[in-house]
Amino acid sequence: MANTDNQLFINSQIKRTAKDSLIYLPAMVIPAITGILLIRVFTTIFSPQEYGHYQVTLSTFGLIRVFSMVWLATSVTRFFLKYKLDGSTGLFFSTLFICGLFSAIGMAGFSFGVNFFIFKSKLSPALFSLINLAIAASIFSTIFEILVMIFRAGLEPKKYSLFWILFSVGKPVVGIALILLFNFRVSAIFWGFLIVPLALDLILFFKLDLINQVRIRNFSKPLFSQIARYGVPFTFSLFAFWVLSLSDRYLIEFFRGSAEVGYYSVGYIISEKMLNFIYTILMLAAYPIIVDNWEKYGDRESQRLITELSRYYFIICTPILALLVVIPEQMLKIFSSAKFVAGARVLPLIAIGVFLNGVCQYVLKGFELHKRSLNVAKLALIAGIINVGLNIILIPRFGYIGAGISMASAYTVYFMLSVYLVRAEMAWIPPYRSIFNNLISAIILTSFLMISTKFIDHQLLIIFLIIPIGILIYYFSLLALNEIKKQEIDQGLKFIHKLFKV
Repeated sequence: MANTDNQLFINSQIKRTAKDSLIYLPAMVIPAITGILLIRVFTTIFSPQEYGHYQVTLSTFGLIRVFSMVWLATSVTRFFLKYKLDGSTGLFFSTLFICGLFSAIGMAGFSFGVNFFIFKSKLSPALFSLINLAIAASIFSTIFEILVMIFRAGLEPKKYSLFWILFSVGKPVVGIALILLFNFRVSAIFWGFLIVPLALDLILFFKLDLINQVRIRNFSKPLFSQIARYGVPFTFSLFAFWVLSLSDRYLIEFFRGSAEVGYYSVGYIISEKMLNFIYTILMLAAYPIIVDNWEKYGDRESQRLITELSRYYFIICTPILALLVVIPEQMLKIFSSAKFVAGARVLPLIAIGVFLNGVCQYVLKGFELHKRSLNVAKLALIAGIINVGLNIILIPRFGYIGAGISMASAYTVYFMLSVYLVRAEMAWIPPYRSIFNNLISAIILTSFLMISTKFIDHQLLIIFLIIPIGILIYYFSLLALNEIKKQEIDQGLKFIHKLFKV
């Protein structure tokens, strides 16, 4: 009887997660598609030198974001619901907004100083000015990304999705408009990074009624300490991943030149867009529910819920991984120019690394729930060091393929260490049967793809015939193995119907 009750409870939590995931879907799909399209747009509009300036500036912008925003945004998802239920939103908003303002302005000021006193003499005037513009834009972007997380933490997925779409799509739209209408160059993109978040910040300020909620006297030192203890380790964790994801590009440039950087970057972006956004959809809806479930019922039920959510990750992402590994050249041609087809050589390695990183996000929930996020940062740092070390050894000999080997190896170590070490807090229980069934279905899909692409080489037929049939074969295999239940299909169709009905 107890097992039946537990299963009914888990099913109710999964239904809740699925419903919210569908609402989050546009917020992930639209920016992901936009990101793929922008690869073609920007490489067409800008010269190689201008595109290089864009990438360096974007990387700098990302680094500033890590230190100014991440520690606060992650803490919102962890603590907001508790203060909302306690009726203490004024205290929470006051502490959060004051911390966000000081963090954004302080990091921007520090970055201006570093750029002016250290890099001004080493950079071209165009790149120096571009980085300064990105630093200014980071202030408004930081505030937005902190405030919008309140909707996610408060289980308001529709509002979160709306604002995130406006933020993600609005920035490049404004930038491209400035290029087409006023002949701006690369700076137009970062003017978009400034204008759109500024406008959205003003809307959110009134939407959340911060004008009446935020008071300096309500700033809470205990809450600030709690936020810092929880969120700062995530900052160092994200910094480690920033190093992991960008150091390879710098090292490829240093050892092999910019052409190989281009091949590697295209392969990386395609894998990241296809796999990461699926994980993000699932976890955007699931994480607040996991926290709520853990606060009410403790470790055991949370373990069961995380295991079931891991199962859905394998079901959805395994066929995508198979496509990227088995037919990388065809997948690259779908999303990128044929002149970058050499990037297909590294695509399978990157896809494996990105896939394992997605699994790790479920594995590490035990650390996060028990407020051991420093352990997550340590694991990420180990992965980053391994990646940099292997890159220094392998890139001079194997080029960007060596970078792919390094990346996949680093994430493999990251996954293995995560599974082993998280047991001290709350072990991840793998969905063994589901993994086995997905592996069998993936082998069937792989066989179909390898055989069919030997006889069919036309790109349109691969896109509209081979890939859809392969995906259907995969999921019919799961049905035959009783991995996917008819009830789950009915629930999924019902949620989709409700979503489009709304």
